[in-house]
Amino acid sequence: MVTMGIGIDVDNTIRVMVIAGCLLNAFMAKDGFAISKRDQIILICALMLTVIADTFMVILGMNIAGILVFCGVQAAHNYRFTNKNRVIAQGVMGIGAFGVAYLSGLPLLMALGAAYAVFLLFSVTGAFMAYQKYPAPNNIMIILGMLLFMACDIFVGLYNLPIEALQAPAAREFIQRGIWIFYFPSQAILSSTARKLKNYKDDDEKWQGPPKARRM
Repeated sequence: MVTMGIGIDVDNTIRVMVIAGCLLNAFMAKDGFAISKRDQIILICALMLTVIADTFMVILGMNIAGILVFCGVQAAHNYRFTNKNRVIAQGVMGIGAFGVAYLSGLPLLMALGAAYAVFLLFSVTGAFMAYQKYPAPNNIMIILGMLLFMACDIFVGLYNLPIEALQAPAAREFIQRGIWIFYFPSQAILSSTARKLKNYKDDDEKWQGPPKARRM
């Protein structure tokens, strides 16, 4: 791991910069090339929160703040794929999971992890629910991106589990590599899903984005 004299972890800073590049990619869908302006804005919000969460966790080591922001990331993705009622259900069940886990004696960080798992599950299933709402290949890319996101978070969970076998240097290195192997492509794919990736010709005028999502 490379660090600078002022205490900055260069490797992790570069990783966050790559995620910030995915955010810039989402901005690149100009008017006329975006599926819908609203869809693009929600995606940009989700990716902005992702960069903030990564900064907290990866650079600053503020894991609690990072997990809380990542819950917001998943809420944004879920809202983009579905609707506000499902986001409300996501929040209620996430808070419930946190309460049960924390009252059961789990440390705060692990209890927040339980809440985040609920938020993640809602957004991943929401990606499947949005299949008919998005054109190809965007719908497939959304599902793939969220599945890769979930795979990354499974590795994050393994990294933080207090299991002796997972604390071995070789195991931790393998898990850490797995986190980024899944994370980078997940964000790159998702950041491209707000733009029209296919020449729809006549269908272009018919498809205006997720029907329910067009209503504020």
